[in-house]
Amino acid sequence: MKKEATINEVAAEKKETEVLGKCPLCGNGIIEGHKGFGCSNWKSGCKFVIWKNDKFLSAMKKKPTKTMVRSLLKNGIVTVKGLTSKKGNKFDANLRYEKNPDSDYFSWKMDFAKN
Repeated sequence: MKKEATINEVAAEKKETEVLGKCPLCGNGIIEGHKGFGCSNWKSGCKFVIWKNDKFLSAMKKKPTKTMVRSLLKNGIVTVKGLTSKKGNKFDANLRYEKNPDSDYFSWKMDFAKN
């Protein structure tokens, strides 16, 4: 007597991955991951990523958002409103995420928004 049983049958739901823009290093798509917004080519060694717990942004009480990353990738600069200074004052600034000339890593650069 043969008994048939289906164990843990799960319908594989293919989740559509939203591409936010092109990687400034290799040109592949930037996608949202669990811990950050990074290059879809990371398995091949691309190091581009904007971490969700980015220290520069969190020091000003901000976290990167999809909208912010999309604008940054498209325009090379993004206006971020409501940043908080060390003294607790709110301000707006234009941010760029630029590759360091001596490494594959990126750093934030800030310009103050003109009113």
